[in-house]
Amino acid sequence: MLKNISKPIVLVAFALNLGACSDFLDLENANSLDVGTTVKDLPSLTNAANGVYSGFQSAGYYNRTFILLPDLMTDNAFVSRQNVGFYTNYDALEVNNQDGYAQGAWASMYGVIANANLAIASGERLNLNPAQQGTANQIIGEMYAARALAHFDLVRFFAKPYNATADASHLGVPVITEPQTEIISPSRNTVQQVYTQIIKDLEKAIQLMAPNGEKYRKNGRFTPDAAKALLSKAYLYMEDWAEAERYATEVISGGTYSLLPTNQYQNSWRFDFSTESIFEIENTNVDKAGVNGIGMMYEQGQYGDILTTADLYNTYSLTDVRRTLIQVGRRGVDNPAYIVHKYPKGLSTQDDNIKVLRLAEVYLIRAEARAEQGKSNLAQDDLYEVMRRADPTALKVLLTGEELVDRILLERRKELAFEGNRLFDLTRKKKDVTLIRATSSEVIPYNDDRLVLPIPIAEINANPNIEQNPGYL
Repeated sequence: MLKNISKPIVLVAFALNLGACSDFLDLENANSLDVGTTVKDLPSLTNAANGVYSGFQSAGYYNRTFILLPDLMTDNAFVSRQNVGFYTNYDALEVNNQDGYAQGAWASMYGVIANANLAIASGERLNLNPAQQGTANQIIGEMYAARALAHFDLVRFFAKPYNATADASHLGVPVITEPQTEIISPSRNTVQQVYTQIIKDLEKAIQLMAPNGEKYRKNGRFTPDAAKALLSKAYLYMEDWAEAERYATEVISGGTYSLLPTNQYQNSWRFDFSTESIFEIENTNVDKAGVNGIGMMYEQGQYGDILTTADLYNTYSLTDVRRTLIQVGRRGVDNPAYIVHKYPKGLSTQDDNIKVLRLAEVYLIRAEARAEQGKSNLAQDDLYEVMRRADPTALKVLLTGEELVDRILLERRKELAFEGNRLFDLTRKKKDVTLIRATSSEVIPYNDDRLVLPIPIAEINANPNIEQNPGYL
């Protein structure tokens, strides 16, 4: 893989400098890339798409930082006192605008967007025969979905939640939808504008992928169902409960996916593309993050710096299968130490796939959307689907109103732990964050500026039109 090179997005053809490694970048001299000629047929369009997917594998993105921080900055995980120095500033919430992890995330996410823009624009210019056009439409649709996911992740990391202002008019991130072949200095769009683009891209993706998307279901590529699942999640963050419910229902009712049986759940984390996995970032034994991957951060015998909290562990009943993914042991002075095994290949081949969207989450999205609309009985049913898979002895929850919403949020914590959701779930629901460390804890108000990452100093210095987040010099 090409290494990530930190560059602000104002650079000429910035996609070429942000490190989304790919065959696409190797097609021609990257410094003189001609969008109109680089993708000239279906094979080169396929290579372009492969490059976009490779961008998700960055250690600054799904293979480590983006998955780790939303748990580390909350009550789910902390840095062991025996550590090699990774992410200790986030463990303490002492982050500044020169932080390399924020820079890596910013660069990696905009790298995905930039290469997706190149693939979309050049793919749409192709003149193909009817037999090839359906496949091209599928690939272009995937690129719209990839661009939507990257914008969604950026706005969650670098801006406050959608509901931080009544009309989501607060600062989001720059929306980039065109290939860049000259220097640009984009300002930040509002959060509302970012989400509008996310929705637009996902709707376009579904339209393009609909004829033949499911043939890609098992190889880590976007499908119509994956786009719908992401759309339901975006609407959930926007508090558009009806639309979140509608798209979640389309995924659930489609019949393509099913929750794993209880007795297969634990081992499913050792395997790729289960029956409930809707979209995964695929890592192979050759194309992987290796020592920079998420599994290295959790597995003992590797770095193993990140432990989970007793607070989370104790939320699981003794008969909850999810409890088996946490081993009680010892790590130096951290005794007991609660050791996470959700990325078990970190101890061996280091090629864990990253499960971005699972059917269990779609059930919980629909449960929350229904509860917020007062459809308590239906919400209870959805919640119970996830609860009883995890623990066949679980009793159905009969709560209503805000108590039901809170119980669904707890189930999201238990089901989606270590998958990069906890911080966003707390802040979008305006719940204060209990930051648990190895020897202390602190309650952080949900609207605290420290819960949003800084715009990297390289971007601030290079781009006169971009504004820093509050709390960072």
